[in-house]
Amino acid sequence: MKSVSVLVVVDVEAALASNDLQSHLYMVDTNGKLGSYNEGGNELVTACYDTQTIYWRVESVDPDGDVAISEFTGQMVNDRVCMPKKEVDDPEVWKGVVETQGEGGSYQYSMTLQFDGGVTLSFDPWISVTVE
Repeated sequence: MKSVSVLVVVDVEAALASNDLQSHLYMVDTNGKLGSYNEGGNELVTACYDTQTIYWRVESVDPDGDVAISEFTGQMVNDRVCMPKKEVDDPEVWKGVVETQGEGGSYQYSMTLQFDGGVTLSFDPWISVTVE
Protein backbone atom coordinates (compact mmCIF):
# COMPACT_ATOMS: atom_id res chain seq x y z
CA MET A 1 0.00 0.00 0.00
CA LYS A 2 1.53 3.31 -1.02
CA SER A 3 1.73 6.33 1.26
CA VAL A 4 -0.35 9.51 0.98
CA SER A 5 1.27 12.94 0.86
CA VAL A 6 -0.65 16.04 1.93
CA LEU A 7 0.48 19.48 0.79
CA VAL A 8 -0.73 22.63 2.56
CA VAL A 9 -0.13 25.87 0.66
CA VAL A 10 -0.53 29.12 2.62
CA ASP A 11 -0.85 32.75 1.54
CA VAL A 12 1.32 33.82 4.48
CA GLU A 13 0.98 37.57 3.99
CA ALA A 14 -2.83 37.46 3.80
CA ALA A 15 -3.14 35.00 6.71
CA LEU A 16 -1.01 37.17 8.98
CA ALA A 17 -2.65 40.44 7.90
CA SER A 18 -6.13 39.09 8.65
CA ASN A 19 -5.17 36.72 11.50
CA ASP A 20 -7.29 34.21 9.56
CA LEU A 21 -5.63 31.05 8.35
CA GLN A 22 -8.88 29.34 7.25
CA SER A 23 -9.45 31.70 4.30
CA HIS A 24 -5.86 31.67 3.11
CA LEU A 25 -4.78 28.05 2.76
CA TYR A 26 -5.23 25.35 0.17
CA MET A 27 -4.83 21.60 0.69
CA VAL A 28 -4.27 18.77 -1.78
CA ASP A 29 -3.13 15.18 -1.46
CA THR A 30 -1.73 12.49 -3.72
CA ASN A 31 -4.96 10.48 -3.77
CA GLY A 32 -6.34 12.49 -6.66
CA LYS A 33 -9.92 11.32 -7.17
CA LEU A 34 -9.47 8.11 -5.19
CA GLY A 35 -11.58 8.95 -2.16
CA SER A 36 -10.26 12.23 -0.77
CA TYR A 37 -12.47 15.29 -1.11
CA ASN A 38 -12.65 19.04 -0.41
CA GLU A 39 -9.29 19.57 -2.13
CA GLY A 40 -8.32 23.18 -2.71
CA GLY A 41 -9.69 24.47 0.60
CA ASN A 42 -8.97 24.20 4.30
CA GLU A 43 -11.16 21.17 5.08
CA LEU A 44 -9.49 18.41 3.05
CA VAL A 45 -10.70 14.94 3.97
CA THR A 46 -7.80 12.61 3.20
CA ALA A 47 -8.85 9.04 2.43
CA CYS A 48 -6.52 6.44 3.90
CA TYR A 49 -6.33 2.88 5.17
CA ASP A 50 -5.43 1.43 8.54
CA THR A 51 -1.60 0.98 8.64
CA GLN A 52 -1.04 3.50 5.81
CA THR A 53 1.62 6.22 6.14
CA ILE A 54 0.69 9.89 5.67
CA TYR A 55 3.21 12.67 5.04
CA TRP A 56 2.36 16.35 5.59
CA ARG A 57 4.25 19.37 4.26
CA VAL A 58 3.49 23.11 4.22
CA GLU A 59 4.68 25.71 1.70
CA SER A 60 4.14 29.43 1.29
CA VAL A 61 2.63 30.83 -1.92
CA ASP A 62 5.16 33.67 -1.65
CA PRO A 63 8.76 32.43 -1.75
CA ASP A 64 9.62 34.98 0.97
CA GLY A 65 6.88 33.72 3.30
CA ASP A 66 8.05 31.72 6.30
CA VAL A 67 5.73 28.97 7.57
CA ALA A 68 6.28 25.59 9.21
CA ILE A 69 4.17 22.90 10.87
CA SER A 70 4.38 23.33 14.63
CA GLU A 71 2.17 20.54 15.96
CA PHE A 72 -0.80 18.24 15.45
CA THR A 73 -3.59 17.96 18.02
CA GLY A 74 -7.25 16.97 18.08
CA GLN A 75 -9.26 13.77 17.85
CA MET A 76 -6.88 11.97 15.47
CA VAL A 77 -4.00 12.45 17.94
CA ASN A 78 -6.00 12.15 21.18
CA ASP A 79 -7.50 8.83 20.05
CA ARG A 80 -4.02 7.69 18.93
CA VAL A 81 -5.29 7.04 15.40
CA CYS A 82 -2.31 8.82 13.86
CA MET A 83 0.41 10.69 15.72
CA PRO A 84 2.52 12.65 13.23
CA LYS A 85 6.13 13.38 14.09
CA LYS A 86 8.67 15.63 12.39
CA GLU A 87 10.94 13.65 10.05
CA VAL A 88 14.58 13.54 11.15
CA ASP A 89 15.97 13.59 7.60
CA ASP A 90 13.62 16.37 6.42
CA PRO A 91 12.29 18.55 9.28
CA GLU A 92 9.83 20.25 6.91
CA VAL A 93 7.95 16.96 6.55
CA TRP A 94 5.82 15.32 9.24
CA LYS A 95 5.03 11.59 9.08
CA GLY A 96 2.34 9.53 10.76
CA VAL A 97 1.11 5.95 10.46
CA VAL A 98 -2.63 5.33 10.67
CA GLU A 99 -3.25 2.83 13.48
CA THR A 100 -6.96 2.40 14.14
CA GLN A 101 -6.67 -1.24 15.25
CA GLY A 102 -9.15 -2.24 12.55
CA GLU A 103 -11.68 0.55 13.14
CA GLY A 104 -12.78 2.70 10.22
CA GLY A 105 -14.18 6.20 10.49
CA SER A 106 -13.51 9.91 10.14
CA TYR A 107 -11.14 11.68 12.50
CA GLN A 108 -10.62 15.42 12.73
CA TYR A 109 -7.24 16.89 13.59
CA SER A 110 -5.82 20.35 14.14
CA MET A 111 -2.62 21.41 12.46
CA THR A 112 -0.85 24.40 14.00
CA LEU A 113 1.40 26.41 11.73
CA GLN A 114 4.12 28.75 12.95
CA PHE A 115 5.02 31.88 11.04
CA ASP A 116 8.03 34.17 11.14
CA GLY A 117 7.98 36.08 14.41
CA GLY A 118 6.47 33.17 16.36
CA VAL A 119 2.82 33.74 15.40
CA THR A 120 0.82 30.48 15.36
CA LEU A 121 -2.51 29.77 13.67
CA SER A 122 -4.46 26.49 13.40
CA PHE A 123 -7.02 24.80 11.16
CA ASP A 124 -8.94 21.51 11.36
CA PRO A 125 -8.98 19.06 8.42
CA TRP A 126 -9.86 15.33 8.54
CA ILE A 127 -8.69 11.84 7.69
CA SER A 128 -11.19 9.19 6.65
CA VAL A 129 -9.98 5.66 7.43
CA THR A 130 -11.15 2.58 5.55
CA VAL A 131 -10.36 -0.88 6.87
CA GLU A 132 -9.35 -3.41 4.21
